[in-house]
Amino acid sequence: MDENIQNYRQPMVTAIGIILGFVLGFTGKWATEPVAETQITDYIVILGLLLSIVLMITALFRILNNNFPTDTVALYYRKTLMIFITGLSLAFIGIIVSIFQTILSN
Repeated sequence: MDENIQNYRQPMVTAIGIILGFVLGFTGKWATEPVAETQITDYIVILGLLLSIVLMITALFRILNNNFPTDTVALYYRKTLMIFITGLSLAFIGIIVSIFQTILSN
């Protein structure tokens, strides 16, 4: 593995693992809460959470993949990082919408 990406590999794997575990835990708890009626914000929350899970798993696969193009390592890592940041942002948006939904409904 190229030295340029090797230095970022372990911290990124750790970050993805911790955040993905949190998002999966939140999604499991959120999905099992009893709801009187479905609101439009519920769809925003679940869409954000599910897309973030898919993107974070994709980023995890890309960072653990040993079969990357050696001539464009920086570009490969930048794209992987952007996938991770997008997944993280979607999870954050979904959780924030869920929090505001809970606050406003009480």
